[in-house]
Amino acid sequence: MGPNRWGNAGLLGALMLRVCLSAQAQPADVELRIDGNPVPPGGAVVVDGRLLIADTFAEEMLGFTREPGDSSGSLKWFGHQWQFRAGQTTGVVDGQTVQMDVAPQLLGGKLYCPAGVLLQPLGAAVERLDDGAYRLRLPRAMVTSVRQGLHEQSVRIVIDLSGPAAFSRRAAPGRFTLRVPLPDTPEGRCTLLSQHSFADALVPTVTESRADGWAEIAINHSSPRPPSVFTLAGPERIVVDFARPAPVSPPQTPAPPTPTPPPSGQTTNGVQWRACNFGTEHGPVTGWLLQVDPGDEAITVGPAAAGATIDTRRTVKSIAAAAGAYAAVNGGYFASTGQPLGMLLINGEWIASPRHQRAVLGFCADRTVQVRNVAFDGWVEFEGLGRLPLEGVNTHQEGADGVVVYTPRWGASLSGNARKTRVVVRNNVVTAVVGPPEAAPIPADGYVVSGLDKRATSLLRVQVGQGVKLLLDTSPKWPGLLHAVGGGPRLLAGGAVAINTYDERFRPDITCSVRPRTAAGVDARGRLLLLVIDSTNRGMTLGGLATVMQKLGAVDALNLDGGGSSSFVVDGTMMNTSSDGFARTVSDAIIIRDARRSAKAR
Repeated sequence: MGPNRWGNAGLLGALMLRVCLSAQAQPADVELRIDGNPVPPGGAVVVDGRLLIADTFAEEMLGFTREPGDSSGSLKWFGHQWQFRAGQTTGVVDGQTVQMDVAPQLLGGKLYCPAGVLLQPLGAAVERLDDGAYRLRLPRAMVTSVRQGLHEQSVRIVIDLSGPAAFSRRAAPGRFTLRVPLPDTPEGRCTLLSQHSFADALVPTVTESRADGWAEIAINHSSPRPPSVFTLAGPERIVVDFARPAPVSPPQTPAPPTPTPPPSGQTTNGVQWRACNFGTEHGPVTGWLLQVDPGDEAITVGPAAAGATIDTRRTVKSIAAAAGAYAAVNGGYFASTGQPLGMLLINGEWIASPRHQRAVLGFCADRTVQVRNVAFDGWVEFEGLGRLPLEGVNTHQEGADGVVVYTPRWGASLSGNARKTRVVVRNNVVTAVVGPPEAAPIPADGYVVSGLDKRATSLLRVQVGQGVKLLLDTSPKWPGLLHAVGGGPRLLAGGAVAINTYDERFRPDITCSVRPRTAAGVDARGRLLLLVIDSTNRGMTLGGLATVMQKLGAVDALNLDGGGSSSFVVDGTMMNTSSDGFARTVSDAIIIRDARRSAKAR
């Protein structure tokens, strides 16, 4: 019998499923094996020849977050979200309704979900072997760092990954262990034993070991309850929250202090800031608002990068201090490497190109601030050879047969690649053609054009000394654009909520979650509004954020990076409380300079 597959294998681990097949609709027991080792029964069943995986197994062995209901369940995994109901052949995956060949089954308090629908968004694959066994291949990733965040009611451990990966969890008194499958690379095959020590006694140490293709993260703790575990995407990370013990009440409760109103202040009529309180269904949250008049000639506002190259990350406070800014908030999305995941334009210099048709905050030469949804439009033309469309600027080449331009913001060079040809350009003239698989230097006063596959073959026709024309633009065109920072989704357009108006292609962890948020908007008078929603009571939904921006007077608005990235800095002080427990390093920030007042040195 040939293999029956769902999804892509990629760099994957193997989970063996040996089943007793049944031609009837009654569920058949399934024996599960991971790398040849049996796991506790009850993880999967077969109905009409279709494999169904229990939501509890997905949680404990694959890294899913589970929110069970009476006869339904919601599952989350690195930005993806599934909703199933027992007995119904329709479900919802990443916000889209899907039709399933077999309905989920509620058995013994567990919701068994169709394996194909559950695993396909993971990039996982299932195949049935000739001996009747099933092999499940799972995504792997490297553990890049382990860090701790401190909160009033919990201690957070964050495990940063190089990408999404299936992982298992095991709880024991005083110890919580995660196992992450590693890629079959030289780094993944290396052995490692290290210990991370932290100041908070609730979670004093985390031991990280690597052996036999697995990373094991053992967390020692004294929390009175099992931890809460969930995953986040962009960048991918596993978050483990350990609750602090409840404080012992004193014999006499002192009278509560008189409430102090939130701080607020202003520098001039051009820059004002204040704290705001908003009610949500999750409880009250605090917001921090900057109101900026871009028409004030003493004010300079726009994005600032964390460093000279896009692999740099710094805190918003540090970026503001380096630029001599009075105030700042975090900017656009970024990868764990620091690479901006959206448009970034500073003083007319293209640092990163737009993605899809996502919302962008633009600062124009006439001192107006605008919010638009734009795509990338660029091309390169070699004298006598014609014009090639560009996929982007300073981004990983993802599309087949694509062409990308790399500037010194990427770094000093591009590593060699057997599928790519690189053309080095200085002063609009080709100075070198570097064929595969050689590395190519990026000149400090030029750029490199990189072609993949068929485009690599096309670029081999280019000769040293040929003239080059390069166009980098947005679609539709944006006249007078001087600075820009990408974000999304769009919150408001012309005063109306516009969250679902544009094809921005965000994952559910951005669109559907409750989290700290950062937003930017423009009111009817052309003033820039920058709002950060604190991590109090988890934060706010996108819909709630759009409503708040409306109430603050915004006509056009967009969402920016949020979660632990949300940062509000005024005069050298970070005002909000980060959900990470400490200030996260980011790739860029929106800064405000006021010539009438310099920032404090801190």
